[in-house]
Amino acid sequence: MTATYTAETLGNPSGGIKRRAVGAALLQGDLDVNLDKLVGWQGGKIHATAFHIQGRQLTSNFIGGLIPVSSVEAAPSTRLFSLWFEQSVLDDRASLRFGQIPMQEEFFTSTYAAYMVNSAFGWPAIYAANMPSGGGGYPLANMGTRLKVKPTEEISLMAAVFSGNVAPGTNVGNDAQKRNRSGTDFSFGSPPVWFGEAAYSINQDKDSPGLPATFKLGGWYYNGRTADQHFDNTGLSLGSGASSGVARNLHGNWAVYGIVDHMLWKREGTVDSGVGAFFRTTYMPDDRNQMSYWLDTGLTLKGTFEGRDDDITGISFAYGKMSDELASRDADARRFGTATAPDHDFESVVEIMYSYAVTPWWSVTGFGQYLFHPGGTTTLPENTSKTIPDASVLGLRTSFKL
Repeated sequence: MTATYTAETLGNPSGGIKRRAVGAALLQGDLDVNLDKLVGWQGGKIHATAFHIQGRQLTSNFIGGLIPVSSVEAAPSTRLFSLWFEQSVLDDRASLRFGQIPMQEEFFTSTYAAYMVNSAFGWPAIYAANMPSGGGGYPLANMGTRLKVKPTEEISLMAAVFSGNVAPGTNVGNDAQKRNRSGTDFSFGSPPVWFGEAAYSINQDKDSPGLPATFKLGGWYYNGRTADQHFDNTGLSLGSGASSGVARNLHGNWAVYGIVDHMLWKREGTVDSGVGAFFRTTYMPDDRNQMSYWLDTGLTLKGTFEGRDDDITGISFAYGKMSDELASRDADARRFGTATAPDHDFESVVEIMYSYAVTPWWSVTGFGQYLFHPGGTTTLPENTSKTIPDASVLGLRTSFKL
């Protein structure tokens, strides 16, 4: 059993909807049960993770962006995150996992991207914006089954099926976290989403002659209904005054993605100390998604100075392109006189961070971010004649491993 407590204070000194400073915290508890040691069940394992989330959400309340500026930002709650059973066979070359499984811990992952503070470098905003109830990203997780096979030391293959909607239904603000506030809505009733991913990893051992690298190719398919971004159920533009206001239903949704994690320089005799680079990108169809293209990339350095082996610094960039069909609806709305807002175009963020390891169990992280076009270029809630201005964010985070 382990626990981690993360607390942070952060604010937007410029831009966004309103300038504010907030505090937020996350207490995470993890339980791992080795069934082989406990009852002699060879290859069996049970895992559970629970969260206690505190504080205010800077992004949704005061910035208005689609990309949460913090990886711990979420609605206050005490909730179950994951609960699964895994059976491994063939000396761990194959495993089957069943239960409540976070998609973001299985698919579209990057070792180096995970060092950053902004949530863009975990579960990407394109999936959170387009999948039902935000998909299986923090702090939500879907019921599902995941199969992983390692035919060689370098190659791993994964396939999974999840319930397509972790929080079915509607509520005020359409907030999935509040619809499934405890994380115990073990729903199987929604259409499924299928995932697949292949990974090729080289030079992963401490004494490997080359630099470590991992290449991933994957995708997913959702077998449910999605809403057209441009046209209504009568074929008229949703930007027209004559529109019914009800989006046309389309069947299915999908994404393809690629990931590269590559160490550019490694300290001799270490496994992960040195300079690492990451690049992740994904595409989704324009007609049924408000954001259709995503990329994030960055550089990290672990072991920043002599004697600071566990310090980490990084710089990163994320970019999400809004759908051309959504932009066409915006243009129609201006042409028909039903709105004056400009076309949605993109949202992006730049981050720099430094994490100082005070002790093996305590770290302090300072970070700065700049967000371009919050909301993909959208108007202020109280003044629709002006768009939300670009925002800067400064913050300080501390983490304790208990």
